[in-house]
Amino acid sequence: MVTKYKKPRSINSTSVMLLLMLGLGVFVIVCTWPVYLLGSRAKGVLLDALPALYRGNLRSDETAASVIKDLNKGITQELRKLGVKDPKLEVVFSRSKKEVSIEAHFVAPAFFPVINKSYDFHLSPRAVTDAARIKW
Repeated sequence: MVTKYKKPRSINSTSVMLLLMLGLGVFVIVCTWPVYLLGSRAKGVLLDALPALYRGNLRSDETAASVIKDLNKGITQELRKLGVKDPKLEVVFSRSKKEVSIEAHFVAPAFFPVINKSYDFHLSPRAVTDAARIKW
């Protein structure tokens, strides 16, 4: 005995649902893309400043404090130029004998136009490197 099945139509409830889910995914990606780019560019700024912090960490504490103060001012200005509008922007420096790092804490909003809502993303890009002296 042979069973015959009907061929499904090309447009059915499953294909419509998959298309709606794909559209929703694209919508979310398009709306959150500027937030992703801001976080990525902020990490680039931190990575650019990391060698100066590394060199300052190898010197005395007074010199390192001066370097950190200058870096804090410069990084904050660069992040403002990139478009970080958060008034609570915080740049955190940590240094030890093992590693040095720079981390920025700020909020970036993403606006979803169809639902007319804005959602805040808390970003914390971080740049880290080893603090050991290089022996040639």
